[in-house]
Amino acid sequence: MEVRDGEKGPLQVDVLTTSVRAREDQRVGEEERLVVIRTVESKPRISYELSNAAGEVDVSELARVHCERHRIEQIFQEAKGEAGLGHYEVRSWVGWHHHMTLSLVALWFLILERNRIGGKNTGYHHGTDPTDLYLLAS
Repeated sequence: MEVRDGEKGPLQVDVLTTSVRAREDQRVGEEERLVVIRTVESKPRISYELSNAAGEVDVSELARVHCERHRIEQIFQEAKGEAGLGHYEVRSWVGWHHHMTLSLVALWFLILERNRIGGKNTGYHHGTDPTDLYLLAS
């Protein structure tokens, strides 16, 4: 199945799912879904996931969500670098929640602005040529 557009074209995967009960410390756990995903390419990668999704959730949805994980990790790295998500020094859960909320709202704003402007911000706004800035400063 095709799950999303990739950098080198559509990302296609084969998916297998079955119900399992994992054992931990001699106890049998709740029923979960084992999802095995293999990419369809010259060097296939295989991923194994346990999911607590209900049986009604379609296999294609499980594969799509799994393949979004890399993009989500990239967004969190960007949030740490550009919106200060990892720079918190708080003393309470309330302060931590406030910091996380404001950092994620700031990242959301940055992403919307990047989409509006188109591409990365070079620092030169409204079509200003960098040589014009030099002439204005002299």
